[in-house]
Amino acid sequence: MPRTDRRTFLEAAAGAAGASFIPGLIGRALAIPANNATGSIRDVEHIVVLMQENRSFDHYFGMLNGVRGFGDPRPLRLPNGQTVWRQPSKEHPDGYVMPYHGDSRTTRSFLVDGSDQSHQANLTIRNHGTYDRWGDTGELHQRMLHYGPADLPFYYALANAFTIFDAYHCSTLTQTYPNRLHLFTGCNGGGTVRGDPMMENYGEDQTPSADMSGDMPLRPGAYHWTTYAERLEKAGITWRVYQEYDNFGDNLLSVFPAFRPCPIDSPLYRRGRAWVSEGKAGPDRTRSDGEQLVAAFRKDLAEGTLPQVSWIVTAADLSEHPKAVPAKGEHVCAQLIEALVDHPEIFARTVFILNYDEAGGFYDHALPPVPAIAADDGFSTVSVDGEAKDYGTRDVANPGRHPIGLGIRVPAMVISPWSRGGYVCSQLFDHTSVIRFIEARFGVREPNISAWRRSVCGDLTSALDFATPNRDWGTLGLPDTRDFMNRVERSAIGAANAIPAVQRPTAQMPGQRPARPLPYDFTVIGTVTSQRRFRLAMDNPGPVGIVLSVHDNISRQKPLSYTIGAGDRHDSEQWHDAGPLDAYDFSVHGPNGFFHRYAGSLAPDAPAAEAILDRQDDDDVVRILLTNNGAVPLDYIVTLADPDRKAQPRRKTLRVPPGQRVASVWPLRGLGWYDIAATMPADKVFARRFAGSTRAARTTDPAIGAMRL
Repeated sequence: MPRTDRRTFLEAAAGAAGASFIPGLIGRALAIPANNATGSIRDVEHIVVLMQENRSFDHYFGMLNGVRGFGDPRPLRLPNGQTVWRQPSKEHPDGYVMPYHGDSRTTRSFLVDGSDQSHQANLTIRNHGTYDRWGDTGELHQRMLHYGPADLPFYYALANAFTIFDAYHCSTLTQTYPNRLHLFTGCNGGGTVRGDPMMENYGEDQTPSADMSGDMPLRPGAYHWTTYAERLEKAGITWRVYQEYDNFGDNLLSVFPAFRPCPIDSPLYRRGRAWVSEGKAGPDRTRSDGEQLVAAFRKDLAEGTLPQVSWIVTAADLSEHPKAVPAKGEHVCAQLIEALVDHPEIFARTVFILNYDEAGGFYDHALPPVPAIAADDGFSTVSVDGEAKDYGTRDVANPGRHPIGLGIRVPAMVISPWSRGGYVCSQLFDHTSVIRFIEARFGVREPNISAWRRSVCGDLTSALDFATPNRDWGTLGLPDTRDFMNRVERSAIGAANAIPAVQRPTAQMPGQRPARPLPYDFTVIGTVTSQRRFRLAMDNPGPVGIVLSVHDNISRQKPLSYTIGAGDRHDSEQWHDAGPLDAYDFSVHGPNGFFHRYAGSLAPDAPAAEAILDRQDDDDVVRILLTNNGAVPLDYIVTLADPDRKAQPRRKTLRVPPGQRVASVWPLRGLGWYDIAATMPADKVFARRFAGSTRAARTTDPAIGAMRL
């Protein structure tokens, strides 16, 4: 179990689940050993993907301990100097709105609706990276509402038992269809297809005619690229879409020419278009309760015909789309997992992925990483072809050329015998990561995925332990979901959702969680050049690309985005809209909580000093190099924060003689996390702060805790 207050967790979950605790489903799942014939990904024989609708990560899991949620110790700061938690708004006398808990036991929070989710609305929210306009395109009493363990007991239980992602972003800054296109095809018309990316929920009626004789025709030129299902079919990999009727058209295979017109006796129809409720008279259009979906899934399990790759598309009422209540989605998810667990020999060979197509307009505090697509956006060492949408001079809120993604963070988990233990995986992922996991297992490459996404988004393998999966995880009795209708009915008669009159910081559950090792290996060094300019050197010798966002804390001009591909480096002095700066103050945000701050004067009489974070050979220490290029001694004050902020920081004063460099070395005591700062009494504006983790980190950031304002 993760390091958390287990009793607190169980009591919170019990508040929603009542007496419906059984030592059953999750405990049985944890007890099934993984197929470990090769100790590699080849031990996986089945991949099942359940994509649900329209929820953001903070909205669902911002309260979960250990994840980068409401207790993120280094939140983004807005142009007004406030943290990202205080979104400007006229909806409250405070002038801002903070995330607030929608208690499903006493309020109608299960019926909360999201707000505008279009690309234009998301571009407004992101605001070139300042991320301060959540209130401009929707009502914050809806956007800022979030749940907790008492509202989502089964999902919190899954996270406590298996592995959750806290850096999984949807693929595009927009709605359902463009995101699901990335899941099913690797792009939305951009990518290596290099067409005009589709950024709206424009689909086609996928329902055959009543007599099952044929389809409505597609519009000319629609969706002309190849789907991943077609590639699997050609390679001889078995696959199927399990879909229930009335599902928002979420099965995006149905809009591609290979599937329309599509004879109902053809393999593509049977695997990619058929309904689980389909009979001679067509699909049963009167039922959407999940029973037929689960029954079809169970039938294939019982008959030994579960495909190697499965996509599951639930009915609208079960999809968790706003006003399709989360408890119903929890219940159908539990039934699908239970079906697998009832066949332990199959569960032992299966990876079950739960994710969400888009954020649904709900708030999340993590700035979506995007590529620089123009000279004044930053820089990318990796091609960004296929990653932009051009609105030209159209009459829209955000005309011109903009990135299509990544989008806002969404919930995602992997449930399998290789992902047990309540882990967090903090590598950057998006929906194309699911395809790349299938690629890694079955060897069928998807060429539609852009070079930029392949560089910066992982393939999910870092979330699983294939080498030593069969440790003794014990058993865990956590909530059943069979009381879901009681919870739905209780919420439906509760009080209206409303921003609290007195706003308070949201408390994230205490404690760390075990963390999956990550592939990141990069350095960022900020220095003042001999020409009195500030330079940022970004070096990435690691195996995966990274995205850094650089924020100007003085002028508050738009942040810059830097993509540094694997094995690449880039130096930048691109900080000035007009002329040289007298002073500088920049913050750099990167993967897994990486944070640097560089502040100082560029005046000729400023001390010729520098403090840089040294690259470490020993992962259990952090070392700062303090330099004095002047003619008189300089004193530095170096401060290392206590990892979990429970004790006073450690502090040293070091004198550096003229023309010399002094190394300040600090042991990390096995934690692998650091937050260290350097200041100078002789220069009040000079500041350096370096925070992040070393490769030794095996738990989540211990500084995650109270919401910092």
